[in-house]
Amino acid sequence: MKLTRITKIRGHRVFRDFAWPTELHAFAQFNLIYGWNGCGKTTLSSLLSHLQRREALAEGQVEFEFDSSAKVTGTALSTAALPDVRVFNRDFINTTIQAVGSGLAPIYFLGEASIEKQVEVEKLKTALAAANAELATATSEKQAATVHLDAFCVARAKLVKEVLTSANSARYNNYDKRSFDKASKGLAPELAAAPLASDAEKARLRSQKDAQPKLAIDKVESPTVDFLKLAAEVSELVSRSVVATTLDALTADGAVGSWVQEGLLLHSAGRHADTCRFCEGPLNASRRAALEAHFNDAFASFQAELAGLLVRLSEAKQQLALAQLPDPTRFYDHLTGESGAALLKAKAAIAAGAEAISSFIARVEAKRAKPFDPSELVEGLPPTSIPSLAEAFVELNVVVQNHNKTTADFNRSVEDACKQLEVAYLLEAREEYLRLVAADEAANELLRSAAAKPRELQSQIDEIEKKIVEHRRPADELSEDLRAYLGRDELRFEVSGTGYSLTRGGLPVAHLSEGERTAIAFLYFLKSLQDKAFDIAKGIVVIDDPVSSLDANALFSAFGYMKERTKHCGQLFVLTHSFAFFRQVKNWFHNLPKQQKKNLDVRPARFFLLRSRSQPDGVRTSFLGPLDPLLEEHESEYQYLFKRVYKEAHRSDVKPLEHHYELPNVARRLVEAFLAFRFPDTRGDLWQRLERVKFEDAKKTRILRLLNTYSHAGAITDPEHDLSLLAETQPVLLDVLEMMRTTDGEHYAGLERLMSEGASS
Repeated sequence: MKLTRITKIRGHRVFRDFAWPTELHAFAQFNLIYGWNGCGKTTLSSLLSHLQRREALAEGQVEFEFDSSAKVTGTALSTAALPDVRVFNRDFINTTIQAVGSGLAPIYFLGEASIEKQVEVEKLKTALAAANAELATATSEKQAATVHLDAFCVARAKLVKEVLTSANSARYNNYDKRSFDKASKGLAPELAAAPLASDAEKARLRSQKDAQPKLAIDKVESPTVDFLKLAAEVSELVSRSVVATTLDALTADGAVGSWVQEGLLLHSAGRHADTCRFCEGPLNASRRAALEAHFNDAFASFQAELAGLLVRLSEAKQQLALAQLPDPTRFYDHLTGESGAALLKAKAAIAAGAEAISSFIARVEAKRAKPFDPSELVEGLPPTSIPSLAEAFVELNVVVQNHNKTTADFNRSVEDACKQLEVAYLLEAREEYLRLVAADEAANELLRSAAAKPRELQSQIDEIEKKIVEHRRPADELSEDLRAYLGRDELRFEVSGTGYSLTRGGLPVAHLSEGERTAIAFLYFLKSLQDKAFDIAKGIVVIDDPVSSLDANALFSAFGYMKERTKHCGQLFVLTHSFAFFRQVKNWFHNLPKQQKKNLDVRPARFFLLRSRSQPDGVRTSFLGPLDPLLEEHESEYQYLFKRVYKEAHRSDVKPLEHHYELPNVARRLVEAFLAFRFPDTRGDLWQRLERVKFEDAKKTRILRLLNTYSHAGAITDPEHDLSLLAETQPVLLDVLEMMRTTDGEHYAGLERLMSEGASS
């Protein structure tokens, strides 16, 4: 899998809006990218580092093209299929050297006899990756199932706790998901099959569990009134007739009759008198005899019976009035409904009984007033209207008994109510709970099955790798490379546990120069390309400026090691701003087989140039293009700079100001190089060296003004720098060439001959 293009880079660091030009050739197996500092080399190597780490890009829009067809966006790098990539850049140097103190990662070599075993390991690793993917999926599903079950249990436990927390019972104060889960699992089969409790039943149970202990209530005694017997007596007396000689006047007026009967008694026996105590008139004997005949012994006896019955009726009514019923507030709240109904029934029975007795009394008194006229008083009390006191008081005493039972065993009553409520809420949640438990158990079973396979595969891999890993050989070889690279053997790699430690003269390294840091990191990187975890023949290698802070000897050593270790890689990218290093890599690539073929598609190497230009808003933007032919044709950067200035100075067409923007920088580098060669003993800035040149002062001032003002990117924001002055670029470039020819004509003539030779070739 090869990287063929970076089709676009938009809004990512210095690349503001780059799209791969249609005329630009694709990446090949070997790729050389040249560009000065600030043109975007670090950004490109950073982008390729994201491929290595398989890390999605958060900044801007980037799109990679692989094998000329597959497109992968920067945001999809963490999930897309990507080739193995190894990147050497400043980040790699910092990470590597920082890790020296704690040990570098070990590098494992494959022995020739271990190739067959390694093939087997790779097959096992492929199977292990698939097994780990299955395990990851199973783990995720198990975690999700457990989270759902836990969340459900937490919510239900919270509900049970809120409902059942009571001052009367501390059992549910710490009720949590474990309590709910345990209670659900331990629910008895007969309870699990019970119907759901109604809202009214749950309300009653909540009232019972929240109740406060109350005093016992005495049994309520029912009034002992025999209504049937009294009714029978009343019926018998009011229907009886008295046989006697009657006086019509007394019979007709009961009140008068009663008055006369009482007066007769006051004039008889011990109070005998012959005269009327009312009018003092004489009592006629015949009148007395007539009155005594009217009020004979049978009549008196009957009147006595009526009086006795009235006494008994009054006593019965009094007994009903004195009946004691308990105060409704004395009952527990959960018995309020039952006690209220029973008390109403008892009161109704007492009232009905009193009403019946009152009707009895009225009938008897009416009979006593008219003892000789039974026709209006013979009706008895209907049996259906007789109240059932006994039944009402039995029901009331059942409620009293339940109340007293609650008082006698109050704690157990509260616990029973709580337990019944808990079961009610367990049953309401049971269907969903059983579904979640089943899902969790199924996910757990899949997880157990998925977890066994990676362990087995990893065990097989470990066993084979024990036979093919060679720790010491890489450490010794890396130390030898470092000795040859630096020309001294004071720095060495030593095996330390599973990693390496770097020593100087046998002691842990305390300080490293910048050159040593670069050399160690680069050698370690090249050695890591032989790691068994990286197939260099299929992988992509990216090397970004491996010669920073290296002297000329180290630069050639770096190139030699790089060429040897990367010549068989699947794809190579070399990025540099060093013209000397660029020239070494360019010559290597030019001499590759088939590189001189006219057909570009069969050439193994391609060359690119990174440039930057200023946008209208003054912000720089980078772009990638083909390598300028001048760079490919010249052996030194100095020759390239001269040819570039010479060509622009003698251009006959008119270019826009934007075209001239980078030319002051090119001219400055050319002038600095020329003057440094011409006056090596002069130190300081450009002005001091120009002072030694015998040339027109006005032209030197004009040269200095352009080079100092427009060869620095920061000047673009200074309002006193008028961009229109860039129009002077071409005349000033002619002044530069004239100054070089005036100062050293022979040198200038030699550069012109090279220009002619390059043009003819």
